[in-house]
Amino acid sequence: MPIEVTHSHLLVLGSFIVSIMGAFTALRLTSNLRNIPIETRKIRVSQGAFALGTSIWSMHFIAMLAMKLPIPISYDPLLTLASALISVLVVGLAFLSLHFGVRTKKTILIAGVLTGFGIALMHYLGMSAISGNVVMSYSPYGIALAVGVGVLASIAALELAYGDRSLLSIAIGSVILGLAISAMHHTAMYFTTFSKNERILDVPESLLNDEALALIVMVSSFILCGLFLLLAFPAANKVAENDDVSMDEVDANVSLGNMPMSDVAQPSELPEKINATKSNKIPYEQNNVVKFISASNIHAIKAEGHYTSIYNGTDNFFCPWSISRMKDDLNSEGFIQIHRSFLVNKSHIVGLRRDGDKSFCVIGEGNKLEIPVARSQIANLRTLLQSG
Repeated sequence: MPIEVTHSHLLVLGSFIVSIMGAFTALRLTSNLRNIPIETRKIRVSQGAFALGTSIWSMHFIAMLAMKLPIPISYDPLLTLASALISVLVVGLAFLSLHFGVRTKKTILIAGVLTGFGIALMHYLGMSAISGNVVMSYSPYGIALAVGVGVLASIAALELAYGDRSLLSIAIGSVILGLAISAMHHTAMYFTTFSKNERILDVPESLLNDEALALIVMVSSFILCGLFLLLAFPAANKVAENDDVSMDEVDANVSLGNMPMSDVAQPSELPEKINATKSNKIPYEQNNVVKFISASNIHAIKAEGHYTSIYNGTDNFFCPWSISRMKDDLNSEGFIQIHRSFLVNKSHIVGLRRDGDKSFCVIGEGNKLEIPVARSQIANLRTLLQSG
């Protein structure tokens, strides 16, 4: 016969706050990583994975302590520890896919799926740690629904947080990710049935009551996240204050690896090439190598947080310069800003397309690219096209 379950609403709220704090810490720690040394980047990603993984586990554990059963239960320490380690490991894999290699819509999707499955795996492994006078049964439909909620909400959170690496988008993404963690847990719990064990077992009484234990876990999570943020703040602040990073700083952080030396600038040639960027050479990063592209070969430039993405008609490349620096340096090269996030090369514009009340600038003759035009720039762009 199913046992009636009640909850402490205060502890449920506390578990939700912990999940948001962990998500914000992880997303904040992993922002602005392109301009820091690879070893430091690995440390920040590891800290972010640990912060988010442990907060996922903490949210689950506090929410379980919020559950009130009329019979005593206990938790297997090894399975409880394993659930925490699984959470950190899977989140770490998700962050590795996002921060080592080219970040695309596909990698964000993969990271979201990994995060969602990690949340679900941690939850059910943590549930298996429950022992004592209770028997649990799960609905297959409930498991599928809980996993789906975790995966879809995780993808949405990462899409938002990694679309525009601003503090606001990170904060909103953290709330959504916190909701994903909590929604997955409570969806799974809704479809979990608790029954009394036929054989009554002697469960040793805990030294701490549930509220005290939940408070210890919550405070520990906040202290851990706070320490990680404080330790990372000086480096993050330095990057934020100097988002127009010099090529000397960028070059110090890239590895030539096994790339042919003919494909990259020789160290003795770099000062000359760096000075040349003020006229018509723009740096970009490919396979951890800094290269240069002529302004005339660039079709469009898109803002990516503190950095930009360069489109040359066929491929996209990461550039360490901000959109504001691009605008200043390329103003005399025939580039115009048609949107706060886009610069386009006038020589590659082939038309203007209207779609209802929206306008798009068409770039390139072959692989045409359509870029949204801000309403305030439509008249200027139409005049430019008419004048040839």
